[in-house]
Amino acid sequence: MALASVFLLGAAACSEDPNDAATTSAASTVPAAATSTTLTPLPLGDIVATALTNHVFTELAGLVVDMDLVEALRGGPYTVFAPTDAAFDKLPLPVLHTVQDNPDVLKTVLLHHVVEGTITPEQLAAGELTTLAGTTLTVTKVGETFFVDGNPVGAGVEATNGYVYVMSDVLVPAVGTVVDVAVTFKDAGFGTLVDAVTAAELVDTLSGEGPFTVFAPVDAAFEALDPATLNAALNDPSGLLTTVLTYHVVPGKITTDQFTDGGKLTTVQGEDITTTLDENGGWLINGNPIAVQNIQASNGVIHAMGAVLLPPSLG
Repeated sequence: MALASVFLLGAAACSEDPNDAATTSAASTVPAAATSTTLTPLPLGDIVATALTNHVFTELAGLVVDMDLVEALRGGPYTVFAPTDAAFDKLPLPVLHTVQDNPDVLKTVLLHHVVEGTITPEQLAAGELTTLAGTTLTVTKVGETFFVDGNPVGAGVEATNGYVYVMSDVLVPAVGTVVDVAVTFKDAGFGTLVDAVTAAELVDTLSGEGPFTVFAPVDAAFEALDPATLNAALNDPSGLLTTVLTYHVVPGKITTDQFTDGGKLTTVQGEDITTTLDENGGWLINGNPIAVQNIQASNGVIHAMGAVLLPPSLG
């Protein structure tokens, strides 16, 4: 993938297309480390040239090349909510590899970031947008900041065939219910969770209408538990295991733009969890960081967790 990006950049330098030629000018003015949503991309040609020139989008550019979407994105006009390299770096490698290894899923994920038409900052408004993947993006506004599917929208720039916004998170489209999403990414880190939900006979419940917000521990989180605690839960599926699992579920669809620092969310189990902001602006649940936020599902949203949350009543 990285090789593909380098190849395309090299080819652009030799092209007569001004959009390609633009990829070589002023490239050094965007530092590679600039990955926050405060980044303002350089307006240098069409959407493809803008992505290639601004070196914080190399991962996105490589994936676009891999999926043969370069010419498609030179049509339009389109609005692209473009994840930076740092956004891709947030994804656990197993999740990223699962997406990359499935062409249908990868194409859906990429086109989930693209909307027909040019939407400037003055035109951006709360509501729903239909993507080229046929999926839906939900735009909200909190204070002066816009969010897409709960993820903050950064600075933008007008390209010759649309508009590009900087995103500090990859937007993950719904591939079914929260259970379907967990099963889809079972081999990418949700294997233990899927097995636990099945053992506790919660599959039908979490496949229901909902909506649900699920703080889903990845496999490494279960592995970090005291073995005695984990075995006790697995050996008591209708009691202790159900108590622990339902402590990870909150009624309603709550994306991170709806969190408050020090806020409380009441779980299906009955006890509260606490949302807090860390010094870098990331969200913590009971003091534990969210690994991947705002994974969409048809009946809610999933926040992948690097730790298992244990109800206070369990001591």
